[in-house]
Amino acid sequence: MTEQIALAQHLRTLGFERNPFPQTPDADCYFRTEAIEQQFAEALHCLKAGKGFVLLTGEVGTGKSTFLRCLMDDLIATDCALSFVFNTFLQGRDLLLAINRDFGLSTGIDLADDIDRLNHYLIEQNTLGKCCVVVLDDAQNLDTASLELLRLLSNLETRQNKLLQIMLSGQPELLRLLRQNESRQLASRIVQHIELAALSPDECERYISFRMTRAGSDGRIRLAKAAQNALHRHALGNPRRIHMIMDRCLYGVRPAEQHAIDKQLVDTAARESGIAQIGGASYGKRLALAGVS
Repeated sequence: MTEQIALAQHLRTLGFERNPFPQTPDADCYFRTEAIEQQFAEALHCLKAGKGFVLLTGEVGTGKSTFLRCLMDDLIATDCALSFVFNTFLQGRDLLLAINRDFGLSTGIDLADDIDRLNHYLIEQNTLGKCCVVVLDDAQNLDTASLELLRLLSNLETRQNKLLQIMLSGQPELLRLLRQNESRQLASRIVQHIELAALSPDECERYISFRMTRAGSDGRIRLAKAAQNALHRHALGNPRRIHMIMDRCLYGVRPAEQHAIDKQLVDTAARESGIAQIGGASYGKRLALAGVS
């Protein structure tokens, strides 16, 4: 509690109105590259047009959860019925029950009854002209039986339309799961695959400026060019790593009363975060290899 108060005061002293580099998804300040803007529009179109499964993959920290939150906000704004499953350690019927609960449905007597209740609900919503979407985060945790259940749910349809749209989001392991023979029928129904990439050096620079401006910065905090290069090298363009490093940098600005974040501060922050790139290997990885936890 004391650290949170000290950090808040520290950010206020630097002229910020909010934390520019939080460790949780921040849909209110989502930085969209040109590629993400296009992918976002395509995903929204596919889901609202009833085209089938949409797949979102990316390494840890590349912004999948933030992408989903922004997408769900837009879906809700257009009056879509939405189920969001973030606990994908639920499998089989438990997974279906989580979906049904989000749609306001009660538990049936068995799996078949649960599916029947969902089907009736989807038909009612379709009659009202509403799109129904299920979003599953961390879908790499699903087993093959649960993926098959999702495929069966995607079979719920009228003569003209699929009644349920499904978006799967997960780490690259999800791709390996979908390549398995048991998942080939589901994989064949994916109409769009969005793969979030790391930020380029130029995008990283723009990302830092965007985040600080949206947080209320008056421009007094700047990154020297060498610091920008070091930040991208350490973070590898990964937004979560950028946040970890920049959060420590901002904490380190105040004691030195600096107005510019220099390379030395970035290097120190990256090292203290355990993610510094040293000779091609991360600082944290080297510690792990040395048996230091």
